[in-house]
Amino acid sequence: MDESKKKLQINIDRQLSEEAQTVLTDIGLSQTTAITAFYKQLVAQGGMPFALKQTPEQRANLALQQAAATRPIEDLTDKKKLEAWLNDESQDY
Repeated sequence: MDESKKKLQINIDRQLSEEAQTVLTDIGLSQTTAITAFYKQLVAQGGMPFALKQTPEQRANLALQQAAATRPIEDLTDKKKLEAWLNDESQDY
């Protein structure tokens, strides 16, 4: 092995790897070339070469989870309680 090269071994989700390989093949790049390009940009920019942030869907899911955590839990285990709850127009949604 070339002394100027270092071998990397990583674990990555199989489906993600296969999907990425399809994209790389379509654009004519190998995995090695793609990782090398990523590392070069990482060094050149002094950090990740793209924004790392939640998608709008992830932000919406988090907001929903937080809102649900503050809501009281209703006992809707019997039919009458469920009907009363569904018909209560005074509830604050």
